[in-house]
Amino acid sequence: MYHRLPDRIRAHALICFLALVLYRVLRMRLKASDNPLSPTRALEIARKIQFHQVLLHRRETASGLTKLKPEQRDLFEAIGLPAPAASRL
Repeated sequence: MYHRLPDRIRAHALICFLALVLYRVLRMRLKASDNPLSPTRALEIARKIQFHQVLLHRRETASGLTKLKPEQRDLFEAIGLPAPAASRL
C-alpha cells in the first residue's frame, strides 16, 4: 500500500499495529485455553458469522444473526467472550 500524505501514513501504520495486537491477543487466549486452533483458523471460523439489519418503511428495523455452529460457540468460549446474540446487538 502506498500513501503520500503523512496523516494517511500514520493511519495505515496504526491500523497495522492494531491488527497485530489483536492477532497476538487472539493467539494468547487460544493458547491459554489449550485450544489447538491457530489464530488464522479461528478468524476463518468467525468470518462466517453475519449480522444484517434492514430499515423497513423508514421506521422499523429488522435484524438477523447467523445461527452459530458448535465450532463458533466453542471459539467464543475459548477466547473468553460471550457469543453474539441478536438481542444484544
